[in-house]
Amino acid sequence: MANVGIFVATMTGTAEMCADEIETALRAVGAKPDRHLMDGRGADAVEPYEVLVIVSSTYGHGDIPDNGQAFYKAIQDGPSLAGKRYAVFGLGDMTYAATFCEAGRKWDALFEEKGAVRVAPLLAHDASAGQLAEDVAGAWAAGWAGQLGEGATLAAAV
Repeated sequence: MANVGIFVATMTGTAEMCADEIETALRAVGAKPDRHLMDGRGADAVEPYEVLVIVSSTYGHGDIPDNGQAFYKAIQDGPSLAGKRYAVFGLGDMTYAATFCEAGRKWDALFEEKGAVRVAPLLAHDASAGQLAEDVAGAWAAGWAGQLGEGATLAAAV
């Protein structure tokens, strides 16, 4: 089963709660996830993992949280991610429609641009929709986690 790196960009901690539920779903199918806050991480942080999961809130005007900005730049300037698989769980609030889940969309586009293969569509959670983000995150991960051992991609488009 795949080694999975879960990388979290957050301002308030909600993305951390989501990452916890994603980690639980992955462990339930035998994956070996490691969860990391993005603070102080370089592009080399992704090397040990076959699958990369990004959990990122959006703040400001569609910005990546402070603790994820340097990691984003490191990935952007780093080597190809060909051979890696990835999934992105984005958090946002549709009240801010113009920038809704923009950070998640940025992560998704970056990983695709760097040559990684998407294992599940970007999930853009809407805080104003009435569902707890962590519940949605766990169900989302459970929906694709079982495929990791097979190397299958579940979706190619967002």
